[in-house]
Amino acid sequence: MAEFASGWLYEAGIGENRALRLENGDLAQVRVERAGASARAGAVLDAKFTRQWVAGKSGIVTLPGGQEALLQPLPDGLTEGAMVRVEIVRAAMTERGGQAKRAKARPAEPDRPAGEGPDLLAEISASGLPVRQVHTHEDDVFAQHGWHEAIEQAESGRIDFAGGSLLLSLTPAMTVIDVDGPLPPFELAKRATREIALALVRFDIGGNIGVDFPTLEAKAERNVVATLFDENMTGNCERTAINGFGFMQIVRRKARPSLPEIMQANRAINAALKLLRQSERDRGTGALCLTVHPAVANKLTAPLLEELAKRTGRSVSLEPRGEIAIEGGLIG
Repeated sequence: MAEFASGWLYEAGIGENRALRLENGDLAQVRVERAGASARAGAVLDAKFTRQWVAGKSGIVTLPGGQEALLQPLPDGLTEGAMVRVEIVRAAMTERGGQAKRAKARPAEPDRPAGEGPDLLAEISASGLPVRQVHTHEDDVFAQHGWHEAIEQAESGRIDFAGGSLLLSLTPAMTVIDVDGPLPPFELAKRATREIALALVRFDIGGNIGVDFPTLEAKAERNVVATLFDENMTGNCERTAINGFGFMQIVRRKARPSLPEIMQANRAINAALKLLRQSERDRGTGALCLTVHPAVANKLTAPLLEELAKRTGRSVSLEPRGEIAIEGGLIG
């Protein structure tokens, strides 16, 4: 992989596709796409107008698969029960704790061709960067470039750096990033700017973002910190100034759930997909027995296990055991 220092690595997994972007050999961005996810951003679909949401301004439409989306603005003369062609501008999300958030849609031109929108491979292929597909019989280049560490950060919401840490908190209104550490406030804030900018791009964090820096009383210091953020931020965004309490708001386009939103939605699903990846890469022979927590066993559906058997050429069985931790599945 020495010759592949910049571009996308792509892995078509069982139940989950994964992509990792490298810049000069360093991990720059991580994306995951899970099977059975909602309508993708960019999809153009014929939907049924179900009901008004805000009279005359927005409403609820039902997509072909039964999923609901929030349509805004409403086309003139649209009546309940009528069909309308829509474009998905933000995929549906599942917030921490299982609360569902509808997809967002806008009216599409009636003659615009319908389509499901680009999947992960199509998106990264359209980026203009090289794409290298990774296979399970090869070395685990994802792991070699920090995949597991990035996933752990997304799951925990904690990112440590020299002299401090960032804590990402997901709320319905915004992603809040708290800066903490023992350094003097100005030095801590300066060091944090680079880590914040990297994290926003690495984890595909969009929408409303609030950053809680340590309090900086001097306006000149606040301006220095804001300028450092701008210098390190490679993605498109808008931001406010840092106020006297150390708070800065950032707004970025949001077309899909961020990696922390995906990874913090359901621990059992994470554990199931991680075990499937490990099992597919297992170099053993003979039958595969997956010993897992019952909650994980419920996520390892028959189609997933059948795909594992197909890819490995081995029979697969499942043994739920209550004493095993959710993240502690065993391959035997």
